Amino acid sequence: MKYVFCIFLFFVVMTIGCTNSSSPKNTSKADSIYQWEYIRQYLNEDPEYAFRLLDTAEMKGVIDVNQTNFYRSVIYYNSTKIENFDKAREYALKVLNNKETPIDSQQYLKTIYLLVTILANDSKTYQEAIRYAQEGVQRAHNAGDVFIEAEMYYELGQVMDNIDLGSGLSYMERSLNVSRKAARDSLQILPNLSTGLGNAARKYASMGKSRRAMELLNERLQVLDRIEKEIPTAPKGYCQDARARTYAILAFCQWHSGYQDKAKKTADTYEQIKDILPPPDQYDIMVYYAHSGNGERTQQYFDRLEPIIREKYDTISHLYVALLETYAAGLNKVGCYQEAYQMLTRRNALKDSLLSRNTQEETLKFAQQMKTQEKEMELKEKEAEGRIHFIIITSLVILLIASIIFLWRIILAKKRLHEKNRQLYETIQQMMKKEEQRQLELSELPLDTLSASQQLYNRICRLMREKQLYTDSDLNRESLASELGTNYNVVAAAIRECANGQTIGDFIDDWRLRYAAAMLRDTNDAIGFIVEQSGFSSRSHFSSIFRDKFKMTPSEYRKVANEKVS
Repeated sequence: MKYVFCIFLFFVVMTIGCTNSSSPKNTSKADSIYQWEYIRQYLNEDPEYAFRLLDTAEMKGVIDVNQTNFYRSVIYYNSTKIENFDKAREYALKVLNNKETPIDSQQYLKTIYLLVTILANDSKTYQEAIRYAQEGVQRAHNAGDVFIEAEMYYELGQVMDNIDLGSGLSYMERSLNVSRKAARDSLQILPNLSTGLGNAARKYASMGKSRRAMELLNERLQVLDRIEKEIPTAPKGYCQDARARTYAILAFCQWHSGYQDKAKKTADTYEQIKDILPPPDQYDIMVYYAHSGNGERTQQYFDRLEPIIREKYDTISHLYVALLETYAAGLNKVGCYQEAYQMLTRRNALKDSLLSRNTQEETLKFAQQMKTQEKEMELKEKEAEGRIHFIIITSLVILLIASIIFLWRIILAKKRLHEKNRQLYETIQQMMKKEEQRQLELSELPLDTLSASQQLYNRICRLMREKQLYTDSDLNRESLASELGTNYNVVAAAIRECANGQTIGDFIDDWRLRYAAAMLRDTNDAIGFIVEQSGFSSRSHFSSIFRDKFKMTPSEYRKVANEKVS
């Protein structure tokens, strides 16, 4: 989680920097939607629309080809809807390998950093990630960019560690040294240093090197004190959040190093501020409680975390497997060996699924484990069977009751919707009658009492009634104006004045809707046929404006209309 947060924080800084450096000095207001500040808000909401904006921005010259390819890579990497690491890699490489329009050194650094983070997600591209990370470290060092140099060292360490546990620690230490050196003169790098210290400490702790982890964690607490004092603009709660995460790991390291009293005080300090962390991030303190033999606290955190992690990450996940393993360690510590064994058996089964090791050998091994467990549970088997039967019967009863309630609520909701549609239908009929009456009254007034716009509006309505122009799907403002022998601005003004501010398009769609509504009421024709006969260009457009106008679907409208007729 901290690693992801670090990457996210860096990208915020990076994208803002890219935008400021690439935006033209004289950008028109109309072109502002093609700037990255605007486009990136659609990164997760509607990435396809973001891509279209980037295409237009490149075509208009608002953003150059390298910037647009960089942003395409960012979208493919970060968007939850269309995440595609291969595409992200492809566009990042296009920027780096563009010979026709070379990029400046700063953009090259940001792009190579993005590429490394993409490549680090797949074991097949680890070697490529290492090569680019090494190049990025050298380039960042030569350019004096300590932010990217530190991040590149960290990414290099992460990938190396994924290949061979422990081999990346030296690069993580280099990352910390670069950040420490920069922190003497710059406050901006302090959050990066804090996150790097926490990540490195976690790695040392997982390898049993608790003393080194404690050194880094205590240093992190000092950095957080400095952030709190010297950076008043730091996000609210940032330091408290980071301290809570630090105390959770520090308590375990202190206990592991033999400082039980210090560990208990650290854990007590954590408990005072733990609520600032979301429940899944409270796992680290459970590790301390489990290994230190605090069975009550271990059980409390397991009961809190298990349903949340199961729901959010599913049971087939690394975090859930780690939770079970930690819980088993805690049970074993307090002498609950049977329960610990059962939990480890469950953990093993999930781990096998997680690693996709469904070979015959593993199946036989799991079967043997199950047989051993069955023998150990033989004395409690009868009691367990009774409980299982009770649970099954209770579950079936609850399921039946829940199903009945669910079906009842569906039926009730349908009745309410239908009643609402019947009331809407009456309102719609009254509304259409009033509109027809208003048009009729206007057409019957003497010509000398009407304005030019009202006279033209009467002509338009007469044409609509007599010739049914609206049934032509190609009818638009130009063709309507041509039919009347005038221009569309005059037609638009007349409709706007006499039809409550409607546009020509709204006016035409209104006639089409009324015609379609009549066909739905008076005929059994298929809706697709009615759409064509009413002049709509597509069924989806018809359905959309029908719902907007009448607050129900065409099928619901027809159902209510048929009831009224019968």
